[in-house]
Amino acid sequence: MKKSIPFVDFGGQGDVIHLAHANGFPPRTYAKLIEAMTPHYRVIGVKARPLWEGTKPESLDTWRKAADDLIRFLDEQGLSNIIGMGHSFGAVCTIIAANKRPDLFKKLVLIEPVVLPNWYYLFTRLTPHFLVKRMNPIVKKTLVRRDRWTSREEAFRQFRKNRLFAGTDDNALWDYVNHGVTENEKGGFSLAYSKEWEARVYLTITDPWRELKQLKQPFLVIRGETSDTIFPHVWEKLKTVNPAGQFIEFKDAGHIVPIEKPTEVAETIRMYLHSN
Repeated sequence: MKKSIPFVDFGGQGDVIHLAHANGFPPRTYAKLIEAMTPHYRVIGVKARPLWEGTKPESLDTWRKAADDLIRFLDEQGLSNIIGMGHSFGAVCTIIAANKRPDLFKKLVLIEPVVLPNWYYLFTRLTPHFLVKRMNPIVKKTLVRRDRWTSREEAFRQFRKNRLFAGTDDNALWDYVNHGVTENEKGGFSLAYSKEWEARVYLTITDPWRELKQLKQPFLVIRGETSDTIFPHVWEKLKTVNPAGQFIEFKDAGHIVPIEKPTEVAETIRMYLHSN
């Protein structure tokens, strides 16, 4: 018998928003964004399979499996006609789930979905996984990253120097350290979301272009101006794919815009949901 899929219920009042987190960012790392949303909505966030105890990275061979996990979770909870919100990997999983089960979602908020140039998906389809693993710089960098520290303070100091977090304030970075780093059995601290799992997610990136064209629900796409995930020419192409979409770009923000600018992103989302 399958176990129930773990999740976080952040509480709140109003329509249900499901937050599908990014690769490497457990649900509670979005604390500031969620705090700005719960006065208006009930927010819940499933834990993707990299956060399931005892689950092996090899169990994921396509992001479509993660989308199926989301569908199963919503069915387990008896939820339908909700607002699907996702960041990065979570945004793509939400898109796929919304097309497979349109009854589950009435509106979508897609923050920095991983939408890459078409040539990348052709390359990954034609290249064996072991070669992609050797050739993909993001996968290689992830597998050699430091993932253990003697204290949370030491982890914070390292992440403070990381270019990814350059646009985050200390409070938001502490949310990442407190919820993205966990105490291990040796008394030290390690990533809650292992680097092997993070690399596996990068290795199994799934093409969302056709899925985006097929979306029937109204949707909002948010991009950070300095994003290293949605390139400018891809952003312009995205705007032409589906007339159901609205598109907003945040200045002075990157791929983790919901963590860099949580209050502004929350206000934009609320305005969009209220008017659509």
